[in-house]
Amino acid sequence: MRTLYTALFLILALALAAPAAQAADIEPPSGWKQEGPEAHAERFLDLMVQGQLDNAFNALLGNAKTDAMDKLKFEIYSEYKKNGKPLGYEQVLKQHAGKTVLRLRYILLFPNLPKTFDIYYYNPDGRGWKLRTFSYVKDIKQLFKD
Repeated sequence: MRTLYTALFLILALALAAPAAQAADIEPPSGWKQEGPEAHAERFLDLMVQGQLDNAFNALLGNAKTDAMDKLKFEIYSEYKKNGKPLGYEQVLKQHAGKTVLRLRYILLFPNLPKTFDIYYYNPDGRGWKLRTFSYVKDIKQLFKD
């Protein structure tokens, strides 16, 4: 009889442990990020932290080239020269306007001074988010408005 109880206990223990083991098997790997606006924005920022400005702007905007973008790249490059590469970044705001517009605000953490990026996405038909525009804010006080 004792053997029967032991066998039932083992079967019960295995049955309860199996779903946990299966759940662990379907967890995303470390560092995995779901595709979408945040992954897109953070790909840009990861490259900025690595000091790869051209690749960062290509990741964000594709091959689009404008005078405003060139001016912004030069300005950020100047920050790199003055303050060194950023130490990292931090998401400080995620704001929806209805179901179709999303604003993500990140702080790029330079050693002496933070720089802020607002990145706007639009999804009018539910088929995927598209970058609409972005802004670069130098004034840290702007973080506390809105």
